[in-house]
Amino acid sequence: MELDINGNLRSMFWADSWAREAYLKFSDVIVFYVMYRNMFKMSFAPFTGVNHHRQSTLFGCALLADEKGETFTWLFQQWLQCMFGKAPGCIITDMDGAMRNAIQTVFPDTRHRFCSWHIHKHLVEHVPAMRETDSEFCKNYKKWFYTRQIHDSGLKWKELVEKYKINENGWLAKMWELRSHWVPAYFRDTFTAGMTSSGRSESINAFFDGYVDMNTTLKEFVDQYDRALEFCRKAESQEDFRSKTTKAVLISRFKLEEEASKCYTRTMFDRFQVEFKDSLDCWHEKTDKNGSTTEYVVELSVDEKWKWCKVLYDDSEEGVKATCECAKFEIEGILCKHILRIMTKKQLSRIPERYILNRWTTGARFVLGGGVSLGEEDSNEVTPYEIWCVIARCQRLVHEFKGNRSFFKKVYETLDVWLAECEQANRGTQLIPANTPCSQVQSNFVRESAGIYIHDPQVVKTKGHPKVATRFKSPIETSQAKIKKRKCKRCGELGHNTRTCKKELEMTLRDEDEEEEEEEESEEINVFE
Repeated sequence: MELDINGNLRSMFWADSWAREAYLKFSDVIVFYVMYRNMFKMSFAPFTGVNHHRQSTLFGCALLADEKGETFTWLFQQWLQCMFGKAPGCIITDMDGAMRNAIQTVFPDTRHRFCSWHIHKHLVEHVPAMRETDSEFCKNYKKWFYTRQIHDSGLKWKELVEKYKINENGWLAKMWELRSHWVPAYFRDTFTAGMTSSGRSESINAFFDGYVDMNTTLKEFVDQYDRALEFCRKAESQEDFRSKTTKAVLISRFKLEEEASKCYTRTMFDRFQVEFKDSLDCWHEKTDKNGSTTEYVVELSVDEKWKWCKVLYDDSEEGVKATCECAKFEIEGILCKHILRIMTKKQLSRIPERYILNRWTTGARFVLGGGVSLGEEDSNEVTPYEIWCVIARCQRLVHEFKGNRSFFKKVYETLDVWLAECEQANRGTQLIPANTPCSQVQSNFVRESAGIYIHDPQVVKTKGHPKVATRFKSPIETSQAKIKKRKCKRCGELGHNTRTCKKELEMTLRDEDEEEEEEEESEEINVFE
């Protein structure tokens, strides 16, 4: 927690053991997006990642007092310390300048990508004149935006500047200076799990809407947060069960597909199968050969040459190596249809291990490691990650062999021997005895932290998630909005028409009542006569 000089809570961050363990396996890409405000107008900032089922998973959350650079720096430093000092491979955020500077300070080696949805949203707002005066602007813009090579991207950008007289001080020119944060050509070697926007964080925000609202207190927020988190993790456990207990339906007799079904989770195998099915219909042609490396041109359509992709296939003694111009494997972590077409042509019986990422396999949760460097062997200091590896191994023992009682007894006795050796080695150090009551430990902590009082945070203004939604509305929503703005010709009010006008209905009912009264009076007169 971060407090001000008066003891008021400014910002707070928390992460549990599940989030820390998940981060060690799936730290290659995260999404960070500030949104949602509680009753104190504190911004809700979740760290969101992707698990082995392509589900959103939380790596921690924060409530921020403001959205200034120093606040983001404090949060990133706390989060990095919590995650064993391991920085993410790529982080996706919006275009906030304070956030960008904090990321450069705390995560200097992390690839920072802007949310593509925000980019295109601002594009529509800042260049409406070009889109209206020239119908070819969108077409030429897409050709530049989806250029595969950085060099070609620069050349096509110069053509856009010359053709449409793009102002050097305009929004588009300023975004060109930050092109390494959002142009796809600069991220062809960066794994993003196929994500280009902060939609996962926004979906997390929408999910929490069912548990919290603007009147939720901080204490209630934490309780409801735990309930929401439990629901998300149950969904992951269900997918784990489905991947381990069900058998995939194959569409061919290729051994390559069968071996892939045994490795990938069901969700990832479904995505792999889409590429594999397209590969069976792909046209290919051999264009060059240099030693053990062969160049192919592969695509679904022979006529659309602009879609052709070059595949370099190297079948040397070191093993099979294949690279494709589309860079699907580098970005999403699964092989594309172009490489799979060549592998089926070469009659490979299984995918090379280098092209199966552990993060997409059924055993991703139980694979130790994660790229964190261990401490030096000649050092007596034990790193937090080494402690975490011991805990993870113990958890794996419990999970894998919980049905074997004799094995458990053996492990139990072995642990007793080790604990006795540790007690003898640490007799000179001050340790809390194992039989110390929990209440005594808590009272010691209270005495040490005496005099510290944390007050409620002050209400602050933030730049965060707007009260009114700013996303693009679907045609259905747009048509409904137009219906709501219709003006009634009968009463002149907005929001309805003459058929649904309440006043018209009241007038009709009144007329019917008057007619009924007149009929009754006429009947009484007739009876009297």
